[in-house]
Amino acid sequence: MNNLSKSLQFFNLISLNVVLGAVISSLMFWKLPDGNGELDVASVILLGLCTWIIYILDRILDLRVYPESSTKRHIFHAEHQYNLSVLLVVLFIISSVLCFFIPRPIFNYGLVLTVILAVYFLILNKVLKTSKMQWIKEPTTAICYCLAVIGIAFVHHSSINSSGWILAFMFFLIVSQNLILFSYFEKFSKSSQLNSVTLFGEKNALRVIRVLGFIVLFLSIFLFSSGWDYVNKVGLIMAIMSQVLSFLPARVTYFVQNDRYRWLGDGVLILPVLLFIF
Repeated sequence: MNNLSKSLQFFNLISLNVVLGAVISSLMFWKLPDGNGELDVASVILLGLCTWIIYILDRILDLRVYPESSTKRHIFHAEHQYNLSVLLVVLFIISSVLCFFIPRPIFNYGLVLTVILAVYFLILNKVLKTSKMQWIKEPTTAICYCLAVIGIAFVHHSSINSSGWILAFMFFLIVSQNLILFSYFEKFSKSSQLNSVTLFGEKNALRVIRVLGFIVLFLSIFLFSSGWDYVNKVGLIMAIMSQVLSFLPARVTYFVQNDRYRWLGDGVLILPVLLFIF
């Protein structure tokens, strides 16, 4: 059990749970609108690799921006910076090769998104490291994440119906909820932590988390509770994902221990796997 715990902790620290969540969440949108949507395997694999690259790169850049941080994740990346840098190169090479096997529209879309992310990382390390600008990080990260996870699926589809766009909006709210929740717990565990909660306050952050959860639940019940088609199931899954995130602050002292909030917060993005099991 101890070895299993260490393996899971390593899985979390190296962000493989985030990669898995991105891939599974993307598959959910690839299968729209009826659960039989065409899937491009190379594009999904490339999404997973690029997500991994971005998260590792973000952590390594954090070592320069916040060298005094003492979180487990920060210490892990500081101790293994060389190995992670080598891994980055390997992942980049594999991703470059995969670019030759994906559809041209997705390649063009990914190229534009790469430029956007490059500009974001530049701004992140030049401007957003100040406490007054930290609030921009959550919505920007949520937008970029959704553009990648949902975007490659939508670009591949010939047309997107209204339910697909609404579900995409709900997913954006869930990702935003996730990011604000993480900032809230980080601020709770370390009061000196600089993030959006520093600027807006803990009460306002909790209010936003709950409001986002209410909106997702309302849309799920109002628009996707009248049947049992694939889009209805996706709506139900998203409602569950959002309500799990809304519940976590109610037991903040419990979930902050051993980063349990991260396990559940990232874990909700894996919940769409239920759509392919049942």
